Amino acid sequence: MQLYMQVNSPQIDRSSLEQVLELPTPTGFSRGCPRSARMDLDHLLLAIEAIDLQATDVMLHLVEQLQLQAVIPNRVTFWRIRNTNPLRRQYQRANLSWDEARALTMIICAIARPVNTLMRQMVTTCQQIAENKIDLLGLQQNKFFLDGYAERFRSLYISRMRSPSPLDNDEIRELALHTLTQLLFCGGSTGEVRLWHSLFDGAVA
Repeated sequence: MQLYMQVNSPQIDRSSLEQVLELPTPTGFSRGCPRSARMDLDHLLLAIEAIDLQATDVMLHLVEQLQLQAVIPNRVTFWRIRNTNPLRRQYQRANLSWDEARALTMIICAIARPVNTLMRQMVTTCQQIAENKIDLLGLQQNKFFLDGYAERFRSLYISRMRSPSPLDNDEIRELALHTLTQLLFCGGSTGEVRLWHSLFDGAVA
């Protein structure tokens, strides 16, 4: 799946952009963006990379398209803020600012929206596997595609996260499939708002 053609020229609603940048700063987090939110954002970006290994370039392209250069001025900054995920090998102890978290939320949803149909198909395939319907429905190709995504996610996770891995292979696959549901959740017209609030629901300060 080539994401670049899907998100090369996103339709940017100026009023929506302003609303996203004004997403409320959650209360009760005196130390800044919580650990779980930093992990969730990075895992969602990792899932996007597992769908398309060239996705990092798409993300950086979207920084310009979405006019986020003031928050993410270059590739190094993008690398640094992703490494605020405490599970990363190159963990950066500096916290993720609220504006950086908002920017990542925008990027994730800008990519998820045009590939919503693909996300829905992959999530449906997960359900069909659980119900042993793949052979019955002749959907082996869909399972092959999903398994390829899960393996790419596992490979990226193992290479990026600290060693030994905090998750075993089954747990990594479960995370890979869970992020698909989250990406589908991000693909709606209010995806940014929904994702933003979900990041802090139940988060520990």
